[in-house]
Parts: sequence; C-alpha cells; structure tokens
Amino acid sequence: MIFLIPLAIWLGTAICYMVFYKDMPQSFRRSILTSATGLFFFIAISTEFLSAFNLITRFAVTITWATLNLALFFVCRRIFQQGHITIWRATKNWYVSGQEFFQKLGLVTQIVLFTLLLITFTVAIVATPNNIDSLSYHLSRLGYWVANSNVEHYPSHIERAISFSPFSEYVHLNTFLLAGSERYFQLLQWFCLAGILSLVSMLTSYFSNSTRALRIALCFALTLPIVVLESMTTQNDLVVSFFILATAFHVFDYIKTRNSFILFLIALSCALGIMTKGTFVFYTMPFGILLFIFMISRPDHWKKLGKLSGGVVVAVLLVNAPFWHRTYEVFQTPIGTISSGNQNDITVPANLLSSVSKHTFLHLGFISPQNRYNDFMEKSLESFHQAIGVPLDDPRTGMPFKMNKLNFNEDFAHNFLGMLLILLSLPLLFFSKLTPIARRYAGLCFASFLLFCFFISYQTYGSRIHIPFFLLISPVIGLVYGSLFSEFFSKIFVVLLWLSALPFALLSVTHPLLSTKWFFEKIFPAVNTTLHLNINTENLLNLKQESILYNSPEKIIWGDAWPEVSQLKNYVESLEAKSIGFDFNEASYDYGYQYVLRKPNRHFKHIAVRNPSQVLEKTAFDPDCIIAEVDEGEQFSYHGITYVKKWSGTSRWLYVPR
Repeated sequence: MIFLIPLAIWLGTAICYMVFYKDMPQSFRRSILTSATGLFFFIAISTEFLSAFNLITRFAVTITWATLNLALFFVCRRIFQQGHITIWRATKNWYVSGQEFFQKLGLVTQIVLFTLLLITFTVAIVATPNNIDSLSYHLSRLGYWVANSNVEHYPSHIERAISFSPFSEYVHLNTFLLAGSERYFQLLQWFCLAGILSLVSMLTSYFSNSTRALRIALCFALTLPIVVLESMTTQNDLVVSFFILATAFHVFDYIKTRNSFILFLIALSCALGIMTKGTFVFYTMPFGILLFIFMISRPDHWKKLGKLSGGVVVAVLLVNAPFWHRTYEVFQTPIGTISSGNQNDITVPANLLSSVSKHTFLHLGFISPQNRYNDFMEKSLESFHQAIGVPLDDPRTGMPFKMNKLNFNEDFAHNFLGMLLILLSLPLLFFSKLTPIARRYAGLCFASFLLFCFFISYQTYGSRIHIPFFLLISPVIGLVYGSLFSEFFSKIFVVLLWLSALPFALLSVTHPLLSTKWFFEKIFPAVNTTLHLNINTENLLNLKQESILYNSPEKIIWGDAWPEVSQLKNYVESLEAKSIGFDFNEASYDYGYQYVLRKPNRHFKHIAVRNPSQVLEKTAFDPDCIIAEVDEGEQFSYHGITYVKKWSGTSRWLYVPR
C-alpha cells in the first residue's frame, strides 16, 4: 500500500497547481513542494489522532491514507472539470516546463546532479539503515509504537528515543505500516534533499536570472560531503533543512508577492520544522525577524501579521503539544534533559567568538604531510583564543576541540571545500554585483549561523547540524561565483565540485556502494606512504567495509560485531523466548537487536530503567530472557525473579530466569 503516498502527492500537486500556481512561474516546483508540506502536516496530525485511540496499526493507517486519496481524487476531478482541463494536460505542462528548466541547467550540471542523485538513491533504497543514531533512537521508537498501537512514551534507557522531536519517525512509521518494510526509510532524507534543491533553485532565481549562478548554487548544495552522506540515512538534518529553506523562501516570496496564502505555508513549515529538530528555531529566527519588521512597518499588514502570529502558534501547538506534554510528564520539561549539555555559555561575550571560530574551524581540517597543515590551523585557533581570553577547550563552550582530517562518516564528515568557498565569498560580496535584496538574504544567512553558534556549543559531530547553514548560503555562493567566473570556468568549477563529492557518495563508511575495504587495503597505503600522511590504518578497521551490494542486512547493521550478535541470536532462539527485556545504555543499538530478533508474537521492553522514564515500567512484564549491555554480575533480581548470566560476549550479556 506504499503507493498511496506518491498517489496523494501527485493528486495534491495537481490541486495546488490548479488552485494556486497555474499561471505563476515555477508552477510545478511550487505545487509539489506545497503538496509535500500539506501531506507532511497530514502525517503529523493523523498519527497523533490515531494514537489517541490506540489505532497505530497497519489497517487503520491504510484506511486513513486511502480515505485521504479518495477525498483528494474527488476534489481534483471537480477542480479540473471547472477549469476545463484534464490532469493529463496539466502533467504534460509540467513535463514541458521541466524540460525548459533542465535545458537552462546545461549538460554538465545535469550530469553532476543526475549521477550524485542516482548513486545516493541507489544506496538509500538498497542499504539497510545502519546509522548509529538511527540504531539507537531514530528507528528503535517504531517497534514500541507499533507494539503499543500508539506513540505514547515508554520506559527506555535511551532518553533520546522519548525526548527528541519525532516528526521524521512519524513519516517512517507511516511508510513502515503501509509497506511492511524498512525499504523506504532512507528515502525520506533523499526526497527532502530533492525538495531542498528545488528551493535552492527558486531562491537563486528570485535574486538573479543568471544561469551560471543557478548551476553553481545547485552543485554547491548537492556536493557538500555531509549532505551527500546524510541523504542516504534515516537522520533528520535534511528534513529540518527542508523546512528551514522553505520558511526562508516563503518569507522572501511573501515580501515580493504579498500573497496571503504564503503566510499559511509559513505557519505549516514552522510547526513541522520545530517538530523535526530544535535547530529549526535558530536558523529561521533572522528570517522571521525580517518578516516581522516588514509587516509591522506597514499598517495595512498588521491584520495579516496578527493572523500569521496566531496561525503559527496554533499550528505549532497542534502538532507539537501532545509530544511536549508526554515529555513533560516524564522529565518535567517539554524538551527533555539530554540536550542540555549542548547549550553554550552566553554569559561571557567572548564565548561567542570562541564558538564561531570553533564551529568554523571544524570544517577547515584536512590531510597533509606530517599533519603540518592541521597543526598550523590548530595553533592559530589556540592563539586566537589566547587573544580573546577564553581557553580553547573551556567546557562551557563545548567539547574538546579536534581538527578533522578526512572523514566518510555521516556524523563526522566536514565540508572543507564548502567552508573555504564561503569564507572566500565574504570579501567578494563587497565587489560582486548583487541586488540589495540578495545582499540582505546573504546577511540573514550569516546571522542565522551566528545565532546558532551563540546558543549551541561546539561538538565534534557538529558538521551535520551545520547543514542548514550551508544549504541556506548556496544561492549566495551561486550568485558570487557566478558573477566571478566565465561560462567556461563555471563549468570547470562545477566539475571540480562533482569530483570532490563522488568519493563520499561511493565510499560511505556505514554503507559504501564500492568496497572501502579494497580502497583502504589496496589504494590508501600507497597514498599514505607517498605523501607521508602518517595515518595508522590499523586504527581504521571500521572503515574497511564490503560493498552493500554483497553484504547481508545483518552484517550492514552490526558490522564486525555480527558474528557475536549472531551467536546471541541463536541462543535466544533456542530459548523460544516470547518476551525479551533490554538492559541498555544510551548508545545501545536498540533497533539492531529488534531487527535481528523480531518475529510474530515476540515482545521487547526496556527493563530496570535508570532514568525518569522508569515510572512507565509495567510490573507485570516478566521477560523470558534479558539482553544486557550493562554487566549486572552473575545474577540479579527483577520483579522478584532471579536472572542468571548464561551467555557472555565482549560487551553484551544474556540473562535467563533461574
């Protein structure tokens, strides 16, 4: 039944086209993005509604989507009859406009976009989800929601699973119940990236008609290493980036067109962005301030401003309040406590300089002979911190600083070339022929990054939460370098961006399309020796992975730990266990265990929880065995039953009733 989702998008796109965008430029892109936003909002609302009646089941979700499609079909048919046009005619118009758009891109840009999108799509659809955060909390939620038939909180050793914003997982929940498979999980981020590219193209065209600017902006956005890697995962940074760029576009679109419907889209984007990830607020606040100033300075917009403010509040509360309430009941705060360590100390003004410099230098590391380049950069950063009187590794401003070299992991890859191009564009902004509104947009992009750095401290995995900034600034990069380069050099530039991104698309650490084992055993040693990089490949065992095309799903998830986990699985199966308890820590691969152990009539629950969610534990649950990643000794008692250790691994143990 998974086809119900693309069918709803198509019908929604047709309706939006006829009602709102038929005679506007970029009509198809606007229509499909509006349709996607509306369906995202439908997912958020319908999931909470069905949960309230314990109807998070395959049957109920299928009926809900079928009903939606039926309603959209009748609305679509009526609208097209009134407009005296067939949906097939509209589809042909979209095809023609698409041809015109791709002709504007040119062959080189088309090749860059097509190859990278095809590679990442292939990996996203073929590879079993195995991102670390996804195994711990992004996907682990789904098993408990389906088992409980609702999205209520449950006892969990992994606090992130019951306190981090859930929108992306609501989408995964719907696709899982409709398809009965994880096959489509990683396509959410991929399709959000496609939507982001559409928004980047519209933003760039909003500021300039230059085809060079358009091509460079799109290629810059798509070739960012962290973007390439995340587009093949079940994380949520591209999802929240979609709502951030949508909000930014809608703000400027409203300023230009004064179309009241756009304010409705802003309200929906804000509600869904906040429901996806808290970083949404920091990156969109400067754009919200601009819109507020624009509307408050014009008395004829005051009524619309009031409606927008009320609409945002209502939409945000409508989709977020149920989750916030559940979280507050457990943690006495609506956002949980696990993220408190990421907050920056804003009491000292110099801390902002420290935070901005560290967030920036996070992307400026690279490999070099004897690591001389990184040593120089780190010493420069230390000297800067001495000058401003703040220790480089002050715990109030984040984790201990570490210069990156070259990383193919979606949590730690950085945007070396991207950050260099951004820094070089700063002086060029003063000489480039940008319109005043384009300069204003550029200023808001940099303001969003400063605001983020003001509140959020440095983290070694910060590259992925910088994704919105790099994507927001993409139109500016296109405008600056498009005005600087000739047609010929712009093509060379685009090709260089493409070549820099291909290794990340093909050699991801967690799900490589090509074997990284081959690369690190056959190619890298020669490079390492020739360039005197002094990198110890014996410490890179986790990078030596076989291609996803030849690996089993279990091996993709567990990697080198699969032989041990396989032994554990066989032992559990020999017990014919129907109920399994999990005694985990915050970083345990909850979803990994569920994936290899799930079967009909088997239930999983976290036991002996050591955080506030322990109040949700059911005393009636007496597991047939307990899988622990916390060594409880040779035996321990749970609900009056003594469990003894029967199997041991390197960092996991199995306990069964005496």
